[in-house]
Amino acid sequence: MASAALFIMTAVASLAAGPPSTVSTVQDTASTVQDTAQASRQTSSSEAIYRREKFVYPTDSRRNPFVSLLTVDDTGPQFENLDLVGIIYGGSYGSVATLIDRATDKRYRVRRGDVAGSARIVEIRPDAVVFQVTQFGVTRSETLRIRREEEEERDRG
Repeated sequence: MASAALFIMTAVASLAAGPPSTVSTVQDTASTVQDTAQASRQTSSSEAIYRREKFVYPTDSRRNPFVSLLTVDDTGPQFENLDLVGIIYGGSYGSVATLIDRATDKRYRVRRGDVAGSARIVEIRPDAVVFQVTQFGVTRSETLRIRREEEEERDRG
């Protein structure tokens, strides 16, 4: 209502400054403003009608577009920071691998099927662990091997 009064005052001011031919235009505009104000009062008392456009996204072999590619799994370490420290190989009885996160010095004991950050343990071998790493919607296979003492000495020297 206040905006309608402001519009009318502006129209009256322009009427005073303008030529007499603008009188009919100002009167038409003032009646339009009054009609609009009256219509808005009627709309506010009744229910508002919302219309929205519906979109269909074909999901055949496509990723969810609303899932961020940059999410970091906070429940575990990043694969790049993991080192394989030890393996207790049990064959068909089950094996356990020990990983260390270089960034936090935290140790993880994992079995086949466990998840460490964005990596899932696929297989534990006597000298290596095979991971399935998923980053940015792309899955790849990685293998971490136990470093022998001879290899570590050779790398240092």
